[in-house]
Amino acid sequence: MGSVGSARSRQKATRREHIVPRLLLANFTDSNGILWVYAKDKRVRESIPESECWEKDFYEYELNGRSTKNKYEDWLATIEANACKVLPILTNRQQVNQQDAVVWSAFVASLFVRTRKVRKQISDAMVRKFKQQTEDPDFIRNMQYELLQQGELCYADDLKRDAENLRAAMDASPSFYHVSGLPHQSASLAEALMRKKWHTVDAPAGKCFLISDCPVMTAELQGNLGLPGAGFGKANTAVLVPLTPQKLFVASPHDRSCRIVAEPRAVDTVNLLTVRFAHRNVYGSLNSADIQSLVDLEIDQVVFGRNAFLKA
Repeated sequence: MGSVGSARSRQKATRREHIVPRLLLANFTDSNGILWVYAKDKRVRESIPESECWEKDFYEYELNGRSTKNKYEDWLATIEANACKVLPILTNRQQVNQQDAVVWSAFVASLFVRTRKVRKQISDAMVRKFKQQTEDPDFIRNMQYELLQQGELCYADDLKRDAENLRAAMDASPSFYHVSGLPHQSASLAEALMRKKWHTVDAPAGKCFLISDCPVMTAELQGNLGLPGAGFGKANTAVLVPLTPQKLFVASPHDRSCRIVAEPRAVDTVNLLTVRFAHRNVYGSLNSADIQSLVDLEIDQVVFGRNAFLKA
């Protein structure tokens, strides 16, 4: 991060922060460089990767007079730069060495946790849950007892003050919980990915994969069925990321094999999952009334904390 961070410090801070990296969205443009954007009950529109999936200061917050100053944006930019070198290895189905596997795991994990959907549907819920827990009189006593079991003697008043300060920080900076937790959450998910078997699957002729503003998907495999929204760490969970309209990354359980070229109906199933995982937008390399109809019916059907990632 040193060179990126040093360069950033000499330049104006980045304000336009991408939630899905342009390196992925650029792979889904058509031959004229157009990215087709689908949203519920709206006409499909033309765009370009630079104009999509960004928000001003999305990874910034200010706390006690101190700002993040692109700390997390620089961290994500470093992950993306490293992943750029691994992406061709995967799309060309070449051997992935240990170092490349670590890089790609970090990218996929961060790609999941950095999204608007995670912030809105998981982080917000966790903040509400934390505030409720810390307001319970037993919370401080239980924490004090747990710390004592670990050999730490902490005064209840000190723990109460720390909890109140943390609640105040969350109220002052709504993005604080989500952004500050990105490195830890990414590391945990990356470890789970490293334990799975990796595949690159091609779309058959006449079929294309889609991508969305929540591009990392999961499904727990049970027989021939896949239950969407399972945790990364479950043994039977497969993790999927569309790489291009023709290429799909799959991290599967070790006892599962994948066809090199998917069956047409399998591409349809993956695209349905993509739309259901999407939060606001779905992106593709073509203008299709069928895709628009699918988006109108199915977008954001996978809701974190309601029917997916229930333990998150």
